[in-house]
Amino acid sequence: MGVLVLRPEDHFGLLRFSEGVDLMRAGFEDFARSPVVLSNPRTRTITPEGFRMTVHQGVSPSRRGACTSGRGERVQILPQGQQKYPGRGRPVFSLFDTETANLLMVMIGEPRAKGYEEYFATAGYHTACAAVVGTNMMARPDATRVGLLGSGGQAVMHLAALAETRSISQAVVYSPTPANREKFARDMQANLGFPVKSVQSTDEVLEAAEILLVCTNSNQPVLDGRKLRPGTHITSIVHSNKELLHAGVVKKMRQEIDDETLRRSDLTVTTNMAQEELDQPEVLYGAMQRGVIARDRIREVKDLINGKVSLSGVHARRGITFFKNAAGWGIGAGALFRGFYDRAREAGVGIDLGIDGLETTY
Repeated sequence: MGVLVLRPEDHFGLLRFSEGVDLMRAGFEDFARSPVVLSNPRTRTITPEGFRMTVHQGVSPSRRGACTSGRGERVQILPQGQQKYPGRGRPVFSLFDTETANLLMVMIGEPRAKGYEEYFATAGYHTACAAVVGTNMMARPDATRVGLLGSGGQAVMHLAALAETRSISQAVVYSPTPANREKFARDMQANLGFPVKSVQSTDEVLEAAEILLVCTNSNQPVLDGRKLRPGTHITSIVHSNKELLHAGVVKKMRQEIDDETLRRSDLTVTTNMAQEELDQPEVLYGAMQRGVIARDRIREVKDLINGKVSLSGVHARRGITFFKNAAGWGIGAGALFRGFYDRAREAGVGIDLGIDGLETTY
C-alpha cells in the first residue's frame, strides 16, 4: 500500500463523535504518562494584512500515530468584537506511523462526524472531542442538564459529542440572534431525542445548567460568574488572539469568560499550561497577571489522568469547576487521525497514490 489521500467526500462521516472522543482520550493519556513531551504547543504566524497560518502536532505511541496539521486563513474583526474569516483554506492533516516513520496519509478538509456531515465549524470535530474529554472528567457524574452559550457549528458539535458520551436529560441554549438559537433547538432536539429549549437570556441558561458549554466567537465576556449555581461545570473553547494583537489587527485580547467565574472556580484545569504560557490569553494567563487566580490553582488534564487531582471533594461540596480547552486537540491528533486512517482502509475509501511513504535510506 502507498500513501493514502483522503478528500472531504472520502472522510465525511467516517467516525462518530463518541469514537473521536475515545481516540482523543487515548492521545491525552499517552501525553500524560510519557516521560517526554509528545505534543508541542500550537503555533501561529500572522501578517499585518490579516493572513494567519496555524500549525498543530501530536504523537500517540499507543496508537502508532503522529500527526501534523496546517491551515491558512484570513481574519477580520467585526465592530461587535466577533471574529470573521473572509477566506479560509482547507486544513491538511499528515499522518505518520510512529514505529516505521512511514507517511501513511494526507487528509484534506475538516472532519465531519457521522450523522452531522452537513454541519461546519473550524476545527469543530477535534475541538469538540478534546473539550468533551475534559468535560466528562470534570463534571459531576450525575450532571445531566446542559446549557449552551452560542448556537453555531461549535455548539452543535460540542452538544452532540457530549450526548454521545454521557447521559443528558435536557439542554437550553442562548445566543444573541433568536432565529439562530431557535433553529439550533429544533434541529438538536430532533437529532438527539431529548428536550432542547431556546431561551431569551444568558441568565436563564445559568439557572438551568449543570454543565455549561461556552461555544461563542466573542472577544468579550458572555456571562456573569456571580450568577453561576453551585456545582456547575463550565467548559470554554475561546483561547488567544495574541498574534492578531501584535499584528495590529485587534486592539485587545479575547476574553470569553469573566474574572468572577475564575474566582469562584474550585478547580480550574487547562489542556496544557505550555500553551497558556506561549499564547498568553486573557483567560487564565492574563487573569494570573492581574492577580485574579494564582498559578498554583491551575492544573492540567494530565494531572486528572495521573490522579494528582481529586474531584470527589469538589463534587461533594457542590464546587464549581472550569475547563479551558486551550487549543488542546493537537495532543490527541496522532491517535485521532490514526483512527481516520484505519477506518478509511477498512472502508476502502480514498486514493492510494502508490507512492512509498518512506524515503530511500542511506
